[in-house]
Amino acid sequence: MEIVKMKLADLKPAAYNPRVNLEPGMDEYEKLKNSLIEFGFVEPPIFNKRTGHLVGGHQRVAVAKEIKLCNEINVSVIDLPLDKEKALNVALNKISGQWDHDKLTNLLEELESDLQILTGFEETEIQQLLDDLEIPNFEPGTEDDQGSLTELLPKLVKCPCCGEEFDLNDIEN
Repeated sequence: MEIVKMKLADLKPAAYNPRVNLEPGMDEYEKLKNSLIEFGFVEPPIFNKRTGHLVGGHQRVAVAKEIKLCNEINVSVIDLPLDKEKALNVALNKISGQWDHDKLTNLLEELESDLQILTGFEETEIQQLLDDLEIPNFEPGTEDDQGSLTELLPKLVKCPCCGEEFDLNDIEN
């Protein structure tokens, strides 16, 4: 793998790419556009020199072309046969990690201004993450509030053979 500067116009999407193409006006398109304008291509697209296909970064390249972001970008160049290229394309589109919600929430709180534009998170998503981490303030309760742990509630069981119901607490070992 090597990093090479290529003309944006020379990066052709793979016809088999399973991702839906983003269109101007779509939420994801606008988020990606804003991110590219603010940060540029910080993660280079992947280009297979053996086939001439773009393997990863289809959406970023398409949006960058549409908004005429730049003429050239750095790309990660690989050399794979078509079957391996297709497998990599699917892996790049499918494999994703999970969020560490505590770290993500702290980061979002730290960034606060322009979060929606720069991170792609909607305001409601940000608020949901923040709400999920709020710890309720529990006041100490009394035994009357909690109930007695020594008191057993009836545990009714129905016999599958005869249909008679009985309390398991009444059965002695």
